Amino acid sequence: MLAPITRFLGYAGLIPFIALSALVQFAEPPLDFWAANSLLIYGASIASFVGALHWGPLLSPQPPHTHQHFWRSTGAWVWGVIPSLLAWVALHLPFSSGYFLIALTLLTALIIDRRQFHHLIEDELYLADFLKMRTILTLVATLSLILAGIAIQDY
Repeated sequence: MLAPITRFLGYAGLIPFIALSALVQFAEPPLDFWAANSLLIYGASIASFVGALHWGPLLSPQPPHTHQHFWRSTGAWVWGVIPSLLAWVALHLPFSSGYFLIALTLLTALIIDRRQFHHLIEDELYLADFLKMRTILTLVATLSLILAGIAIQDY
């Protein structure tokens, strides 16, 4: 099971997505522009973070009997940097396009996590708990980005 601090911080990380998305949709200038920029930057930061999650388990010493599946030996290392590269690209796009790219990156990361994280985390109960939280976090963050991307017209 995930530690309570992990849950608390994970779900607290949704506050900027929800609040900034609401400001993009409903605030008056110049607050809407500030929120639009902040949401794009925060989304890019989180996209980078979810990619880096794959490096964490690989950085600890591995017991000699650990099966070296492709994901452990190569895939996770490569995938771990792709979300940050996509997020970097998103920062150079108009806000709505950037939001959509980050949303797509987060959804892709979730799909990859659900298919590949079992190669990195052996405890099935812990993994199920982690993936449940990741799914909720991703869906709320993605919805926030998409709603902001639909609402924004001027930037």
